[in-house]
Amino acid sequence: MSENEEIDELDRFHYHEALDRAYICAEMVENLLVQHPVIMKHSELKERIDKAQELIVEAYQLIGGLDIELFLDPDNEVENP
Repeated sequence: MSENEEIDELDRFHYHEALDRAYICAEMVENLLVQHPVIMKHSELKERIDKAQELIVEAYQLIGGLDIELFLDPDNEVENP
């Protein structure tokens, strides 16, 4: 099976899983890096960590949007099978 065929077989669970993983990563960055005293002390580190967290949160939003776009029927706002 080619990589493209595997991607074509993605279902709603895969998108939910990716959404969950992005959330977990954003939470880990917040709890383990953003609030770490070394990061807080050095502005150049804080700036990079903040940017990394911002990118993860943006990815989270994009994944959520794809989930809605791909699996919500716009005519009656119910999930597509």
